Amino acid sequence: MTPVSRGAAGSAAGFAIAVLMAVGVSGCTGPEPHDSGIAFVTPTPPSGTEPAGSGRPDADDDGGGEPTAADVAFIAAMVEHHEQAVELAELAPGRVADAELADLAELIVLTQAAEAQSMRGWLERRSSRDDAAAGHDHAEWMAGAISRSTIDRAAGLDGAAFDRLFVSAMIPHHRGALEMSERRLAESGDPAVARWARAIATSQALEIDRMLEIEARLPAG
Repeated sequence: MTPVSRGAAGSAAGFAIAVLMAVGVSGCTGPEPHDSGIAFVTPTPPSGTEPAGSGRPDADDDGGGEPTAADVAFIAAMVEHHEQAVELAELAPGRVADAELADLAELIVLTQAAEAQSMRGWLERRSSRDDAAAGHDHAEWMAGAISRSTIDRAAGLDGAAFDRLFVSAMIPHHRGALEMSERRLAESGDPAVARWARAIATSQALEIDRMLEIEARLPAG
């Protein structure tokens, strides 16, 4: 897979700034990696869900709006999208060489696995009553998917070779999340889902910039 050019860093940063202005810095919180001292921004779930990591959405709180087919399709696709990122990031321990990339991979596992769990709870609470979205194909919302062959190849690499494959797969994967979030924000629906889309876009745009910096210093293959 061809590494992504740093030329796209500006657009990702610009989008991150725009989203931060929309949701406010207080709408996102992020743990600091334990070694590098660099903070990554991670999304706070919208009202109607428990904080990331609890895995227990509040079944009595609908988040302030009536979900639409677009809401359901976006959330269903984002669950699968997050799971791909987690599967690749879980390969990092024992393989990754760059310390900052190791921190980022650990953060992806912790935050995106927890968020996917909260999203599955959101879907479960609505699946029985959202007839408008029944049978809606969420696959059309997927962007930047990580292929099975890429994950299998990563499992056989270590050191700088693993690092290069990780960023070359995860950067377009994060850009896919931005595309998915922008598409949802162009639709009408539950305001809580729109807030979730903005938070995801913020965190992943900032992480793209960080990965581009890491990619620039990795040794050539």
